[in-house]
Amino acid sequence: MTPDSAVTPHRPPEPAADPAVELAALKARVNILIVDDEARNLDVLESILYSPHYHLVRATSANEALLHLVDGDFAALILDVNMPVTNGIELAELIKQRRRTRHIPILFLTAFYSDEKFILEGYDVGAVDYMTKPINPKILRAKVSVFVDIYRLNRALTEANAALGREITQRQAAEESLRRVNQELEARVLSRTDELTAANSALRSSEHQLRLIADHASVFLAHVDRDHRFRFVNRAFAERFGFSADEVVGVEMSRVMGTATYEKCRHHLDRALAGERVEFEVENVDGRGGPYWLQVVYDPERSATGDVSGVVAVVLDVTARKRAEAEMLRARDEAMAASGAKDEFLAALSHELRTPLNPVLLVASAAAADIRLPAEVREDFALIAKNALLEARLIDDLLDLTRISRGKLTLDLRKVDVHQVLNDALGTVRSEFVEKRIDLTLELGAVARVADADSARLQQVFWNVLKNAIKFTAPGGSVRVETRSVTDSNEMTVTVTDSGIGMSAAELKRVFQPFAQGEHATRGPHRFGGLGLGLSISRYLMEMHGGQVHAFSPGPGKGSTFVIRIPLPANSLVIAPVEPAAAGTEPGVADDVGAPRIPLLLVEDHGPTRLVLSNLLRQRRYAVVSTDTVAEALRLAAGQSFELVVSDLGLPDGTGYELMAQLAQRYGLKGIALSGYGMEQDIARSREAGFVGHITKPVTFQALEKALDRLHATVRGNRLQASRPPVAP
Repeated sequence: MTPDSAVTPHRPPEPAADPAVELAALKARVNILIVDDEARNLDVLESILYSPHYHLVRATSANEALLHLVDGDFAALILDVNMPVTNGIELAELIKQRRRTRHIPILFLTAFYSDEKFILEGYDVGAVDYMTKPINPKILRAKVSVFVDIYRLNRALTEANAALGREITQRQAAEESLRRVNQELEARVLSRTDELTAANSALRSSEHQLRLIADHASVFLAHVDRDHRFRFVNRAFAERFGFSADEVVGVEMSRVMGTATYEKCRHHLDRALAGERVEFEVENVDGRGGPYWLQVVYDPERSATGDVSGVVAVVLDVTARKRAEAEMLRARDEAMAASGAKDEFLAALSHELRTPLNPVLLVASAAAADIRLPAEVREDFALIAKNALLEARLIDDLLDLTRISRGKLTLDLRKVDVHQVLNDALGTVRSEFVEKRIDLTLELGAVARVADADSARLQQVFWNVLKNAIKFTAPGGSVRVETRSVTDSNEMTVTVTDSGIGMSAAELKRVFQPFAQGEHATRGPHRFGGLGLGLSISRYLMEMHGGQVHAFSPGPGKGSTFVIRIPLPANSLVIAPVEPAAAGTEPGVADDVGAPRIPLLLVEDHGPTRLVLSNLLRQRRYAVVSTDTVAEALRLAAGQSFELVVSDLGLPDGTGYELMAQLAQRYGLKGIALSGYGMEQDIARSREAGFVGHITKPVTFQALEKALDRLHATVRGNRLQASRPPVAP
């Protein structure tokens, strides 16, 4: 795990204090258990949470944490999710299974997983909160402070309940003693007057003692008759409503508690007088302290004949606990709101970063394929297109990492030929092998190679590993790619071995961590650039597929090997046929010169993109009419006949979703969404609005042209099908 920050634990110097005071402070300190497999993270947490009122207990593993929990009592547990051997979720399940520790509130910390799926999993095992790294110290301290307050309140309540139990036991003992004395007095009333006088004196002494105990109890005590009048109240109960105990006895409840509070309790009191033990909470308001909460227990009092003669009320002020609960709910709501704002920010950031790249990539990709231009000019444009695509890949990596950390990345699993996916990935980087004169050896030895996988994401894994090998291999080096079947575990492996700069043991440990790069790769004579996200994303994608990716290296300067393990279904020996790639023409010049032009409506509010797209499409076979607003697009569609629509999603006077829905409903048009918004929810919303395709900016002109060709073929096929006469029966 990476440390949360570079903060060095610091303890401010403390003045010398009296030993007795220090001993009392130590006894009053609350234990907090912090668990993380990285000592640096524990140092950071200690620095953030340091307080003379807390005793911070460290644990670097699940076993060590369980040993601490056996020996001590803890107010809260701050637990890292991602730990070796036993992770945070599993440790939480063990803790909640033990009666002694199941009450301890658990606060999860993680650097990667924060989506609703993982949050709910944490809550399912008993977590009360969930924070992502890097941690906001103020929020962490505030949450821990709430847990500590609740712990102290619960501890105080336990002590109060114990005291109340002792008081009730003493009262029962006194009442039992009184009963025996009364029985003796009844038998000896005529003959033993002196003994009766002594017994009465003992009775008065017991009642005085009982009153003394009740008046000093930390809870409110009352005895109510069947007419809802007080027979007895302790001093705390009477003072809570502004009276003395003597003033309350014999008075009807509503006159003491107030009509509003009495009406809230009346129904529960009637149930108790009917013989039912009742427990409830009630919120009240008074003019002195504002709103407050009471926890009330009504216990029926029965006579010797078994009839209910009254009700004993035990009342506890739980206002502090209720306020703490409300504060926790407010903090949770704020965290959820911040999560939503983060999603909106990432979507907007993606759009703003992609949109300026789009006209650059469109022009460069079209010019690079234009055979009318000199070869050296096309090479320059190809270089521009390559770097624009690289910039887009960096943006995609950042967004993928965010989706991964929030658990929002999904897979489209289908039967795929892994060799075909690998060949597609090699095709995208083959020119880079040639450019650096790297010798590529390909040995596809896997017999069983049909996997249930998302072909695009699996190709992304292969692309990342291959790009890593190319980046860190010097010109003239070599890269070997081979596949093997692993029959005993029903899986296959894809191994990529390079003769590059290699890795040290320390670098191997963090090679799959986000933003991690080897020291000799960043501090040596050559700086290789990049964000250090590709391998981290690849590892997570393989885990989502049920597979793994491992890295090996003999050491710096000795090359590296990456092994990708891909699980196969039971019937994987049946190899899916690979369809040969369709031959195509160079899109560099206008084709079908004599064919009629296809009317196309282009809606794009980014001026440079609109201008470039219009010019490029008109050079092909499209009759383009362009605009930048929803209103103008609807006006144009009402006055002209279009076959295809290409529309941005974010427009000045509305959205492309609204526009496409109206165009599809009114005129039956089909279109392609072209936008910088490329999150999963954006693509799903495009389909719901009626878009046939969703292309995320920046896009090469060749990719857009292929998408338009497919859409036009679909439109023509539907038109021909509709024009055919019905077949006679």
